[in-house]
Amino acid sequence: MDLEIAGMIGRFSDAMSHGRISEVASLVKAERSRVESMMVHVAVTGTPRVGKSTFINSIMGFKDGEDGAAPTGPTHQVTKPAPYSRPGSPSSVFWELPSIRGPSFSSSDYLKAVEVDKYVGFFILSSMWFTWEAAALASELRRVGKQFYFIRTKIDLGPPGYRDKKFVEDVLNVFTIGHFANLDIEYTTAHFFCVSCHHVDRFDFLECIQALQRNSSPPLQKHALLLSLYYLANKMELKDSMREFIPLSAVYSCIIDPVPVEQLPYQANVHFLYNEIRLYRVLFELDYPALSKRAKLIHRPTFVLSDEIQTTMARALTEKGVSEELLKWTEINVPVSHSYVKWIPFLETLPGGKLSAASIIRLLDTMLQKFMDDAYRIQRKMEDVLKGE
Repeated sequence: MDLEIAGMIGRFSDAMSHGRISEVASLVKAERSRVESMMVHVAVTGTPRVGKSTFINSIMGFKDGEDGAAPTGPTHQVTKPAPYSRPGSPSSVFWELPSIRGPSFSSSDYLKAVEVDKYVGFFILSSMWFTWEAAALASELRRVGKQFYFIRTKIDLGPPGYRDKKFVEDVLNVFTIGHFANLDIEYTTAHFFCVSCHHVDRFDFLECIQALQRNSSPPLQKHALLLSLYYLANKMELKDSMREFIPLSAVYSCIIDPVPVEQLPYQANVHFLYNEIRLYRVLFELDYPALSKRAKLIHRPTFVLSDEIQTTMARALTEKGVSEELLKWTEINVPVSHSYVKWIPFLETLPGGKLSAASIIRLLDTMLQKFMDDAYRIQRKMEDVLKGE
């Protein structure tokens, strides 16, 4: 993300050096909008009747038949790419592609027809062994530099030991033919996952989505995938990605509609900070709807999980509480962490000086860390309850 951040700082600093605070404000709004409007496209393909639409619905959090969900059933087929997405900013769009099959199948023609360049990655699904068509498609994707992931579906209907090397080799045995020189078997094995399309909490479902998030590029697309699929993301990776944009949020609060705050020596947009911290709470699934949903998974009342939350603003978030927390960090005047040092020359030129933005950075950085700690406590509680059953 360094190149993205360096570009932002350069544009902001150039405008500020000419005394154009209004131009800086416009640039900050534009950068926020660019991040929030990011849309990432992911392809899902494979042989017929392997659960492509069910796989997409599980990723999106849709139930079969729900508004916006992909149609399912033995007769469902697509003849051209069909997009599915959840509302939100940023957003991920998962495309169900036509099935790959037939003696006349051409991987290069297929990828040209589905517009390969717009996707950050491809999930290639099969419910049994992978066919030569799947291998040919993967080989072509590897050649053109696109990430792909082999997904063995319906694993709950198959034999145990799906992580055994022998099982993986059997499923991927098409590669022993040696017809696909561009396909690295070591790479392919590392991108092989077993899932039940109906259960995101079982087998390798989370691992395959997190691999997509981790391997995506450029950085803004990776960030968009983490935020749009936060409920499937690795919390540490989600936190690290959010941290990159904290200084941008701090600058926004300092120059976009700032207002006087009691006892603070500078102005700040506290309402904006309130919404930013509320977003953190949602991303780490500390809000009541998320807690209630997770409590049902372990057949316990919601308070069993909410009692694990130790951060005050994760329990009860108010604008007054945000102001009080911001005042605390202003009085302490703790320097920003080393990862934000590159922002300091620009922060010093802000109307409120470095103290204003540095205090906001410390506030948001602390909330992000504390919310992640709360999320881990909830996860451990869930695991302990399930072990005790």
